Amino acid sequence: GDPSLLGKSIYQLPLLPVDQDFPFACAAGILGSADPTSQSSSACAGRCPAGRQCPEEATFKALPCDAGHYCPEGTSVPLPCRAGTYSNATDLVAASDCTDADPGYIATTGATQQTACAKGSYTNTSIVTKDSCTLCDSGTYQDKSGMAACKPCEAGTYA
Repeated sequence: GDPSLLGKSIYQLPLLPVDQDFPFACAAGILGSADPTSQSSSACAGRCPAGRQCPEEATFKALPCDAGHYCPEGTSVPLPCRAGTYSNATDLVAASDCTDADPGYIATTGATQQTACAKGSYTNTSIVTKDSCTLCDSGTYQDKSGMAACKPCEAGTYA
């Protein structure tokens, strides 16, 4: 050893071969720069803005969030609107920005629009998550789509 190094800080690179280039590119979910020399972690521009996605490392232009999804700050993978909600907007920042399905309609996870329940089925306002339609019970029917209840059969008829 060199006695002149006593008491001084030194930095040592790994003794094993390094198979990666330095500096590292900004990670997915982090906004970088269009200049490759400014793509290192110290030059990253910060977390991807809310309502946008940065899906790959070295992203220098944030992309719109996917329809049917929302993108909080730092998103690399958009999060789907929960079942019973939908959206076709591409700038949502929170799950609460997704729109609740109307009575008589359903929306599956990540839906961009609501879908009417078919004839013979319904959803109602008491159902918290409107992700599936309910078939009408015996003795009831529904002859229209997109309805919130079934009708009782009239005397002398059955369903």
